[in-house]
Amino acid sequence: MNIVLVGAGRIGKEMAFRLAEEDHDVTVVDSNEDCLEQLTTSVDVMTMLGNGSDYTVLDEASVGSADLLIAVTDNDAVNMLCCLVGRKLGVKNTVARVRTMEYFRQMVFLKDELGLSLVLNPEQAAAAEISRILRFPSATKVDSFAKGRAEMVEHTVEEGSPLCSLRLDRFRGKYNGILIAVVEHGDEVVIPKGDFVLSAGDIIHVVGAPMAISAFFKAIGAYKRSVKNVMILGGGRISLYLGTYLLGAGIRVKIIERDEEHCEAIKEILPKAEVLLGDGTDPAVLEEEGIRGTDAFVALTGSDQNNIITSMFAQRSGAGKVITKVNEDSFRLMAGDAKLNSFVLPKNSAAEIVVRYVRAVQNSLDTVGIESLHDIAYGKAEVLEFSINGDAPNLGIPIRNLDIRRDTLIAAVIRNNQCIIPGGNDTLERHDTVIAVTTKFGMRGFADIFEG
Repeated sequence: MNIVLVGAGRIGKEMAFRLAEEDHDVTVVDSNEDCLEQLTTSVDVMTMLGNGSDYTVLDEASVGSADLLIAVTDNDAVNMLCCLVGRKLGVKNTVARVRTMEYFRQMVFLKDELGLSLVLNPEQAAAAEISRILRFPSATKVDSFAKGRAEMVEHTVEEGSPLCSLRLDRFRGKYNGILIAVVEHGDEVVIPKGDFVLSAGDIIHVVGAPMAISAFFKAIGAYKRSVKNVMILGGGRISLYLGTYLLGAGIRVKIIERDEEHCEAIKEILPKAEVLLGDGTDPAVLEEEGIRGTDAFVALTGSDQNNIITSMFAQRSGAGKVITKVNEDSFRLMAGDAKLNSFVLPKNSAAEIVVRYVRAVQNSLDTVGIESLHDIAYGKAEVLEFSINGDAPNLGIPIRNLDIRRDTLIAAVIRNNQCIIPGGNDTLERHDTVIAVTTKFGMRGFADIFEG
């Protein structure tokens, strides 16, 4: 596809990288020459210096003949104006990054008026990801499928766990209703077969119904108590969205913010939250506010360094669950030995949404397109959800007789609202939702999971 991307900031760079990696022709427009130069050193894209909301700049970038226009600058109004101008120039599909809560709430009414195909809110997506993890505090990452009827959770096998030295062909007999779909073993990411033996330090990605996954964590002695109260460090946009989710679920929320004016604004938006004025990077403040007794601690300041350091302190202090937001992968990698394992990267969440949308546009004529797409193992594998609502290949044939790609696994099937871990004799049928895991990137539709 021919894609014009306006905005070369953190989110824009990640999207440019992902889209170029999938062999799209990408032109990036930005008014900051340094950002464009940094981008071209690492990503194979065209660049153009200029204001992305300017009619003449977009016209020069050939937006009218592009398949897609994506506007992800730091200014919501500029993004919406950019897409509106792009529509006037003739582009068929537009995506706008809209972060401000007031704008985002109005998108239901404004989306059609502005001609937007997709509204992207990285902060809201990150908050949703954090809330999923807090529902499964035993997991380090949680992805949801089929409206929550199936989950894929990430868990690290600890020394002394009953999973150590367990062959996977014996796993299913011991733990019903779930499947280990992917294993990170050292630097390797594999879709394991029955003879694979688990060992301490392996990171496993388990799929199943929520109740089955909870039962699994209890069976292996890794179950953590449900979260009743959460301490959030930083009162930015992610905190506001997350606070809304948590309060709606009946969870007590305490937000520590160092800016007095910002505290007052948070209190107006989240009147049921406890909002405290203070420096959350000060251990004495965290101790005084009950870091040792909190069920979960979420670090959401604008500084990766502060988030990592305060998360390390929370971990040592005995906080039940610790989640750390970082903007750059490099900081996550540097913190790898600090026993922090639940990281959230808003730019990755945003990139997943856009990649899924782009593939859907490419494959719009397929009756079984991608419903959702999630990266796992830090981008080394993908989980895809397909809904079979029409004709599709290989229906009604036992899975053992299907020519499924070697780098792909059918991990779960949702049928009549039930999550099924399929065996060789099971079949795929119309109206099923199919969850597939693959180490091959670029799949656009259900047919791609089969050879040929």
